[in-house]
Amino acid sequence: MSDLPKPPDTRTEAAKAARESYLDLARRVIGEPTIDYTQLYQRFIQNEWSAVKLDDEVSLTALQSGKSPKDTCLTLLQSPYVQHQVYVKEVLRATMTRYVKATVREALKQLKGRRQIRIQKSPESELER
Repeated sequence: MSDLPKPPDTRTEAAKAARESYLDLARRVIGEPTIDYTQLYQRFIQNEWSAVKLDDEVSLTALQSGKSPKDTCLTLLQSPYVQHQVYVKEVLRATMTRYVKATVREALKQLKGRRQIRIQKSPESELER
């Protein structure tokens, strides 16, 4: 993987913290606690579909762990997919910001749907007892 591009450097402390947060969440999602950001970046820029799916799962995991939607968006801006799109493919930042917001919005819908299912199941299981 050494011939693959390296991720762009973070420019601010806030971006560095968001990248660390993304890495922590991604490690949990993929089950690889020792992977570093460069390895993650190089692996996932090779397959856009898997990179987008990783973002979906990281977003959901972030929200489940108590991150606010805004913090989840800031974290997702440091995903390998977003970073590659902005800095290598030169996709407009505004376009990728819309992608991030839509990803987090979808994760919120999934979480609300899961909560409603649990609420609906709860009274039924009480009746079965």
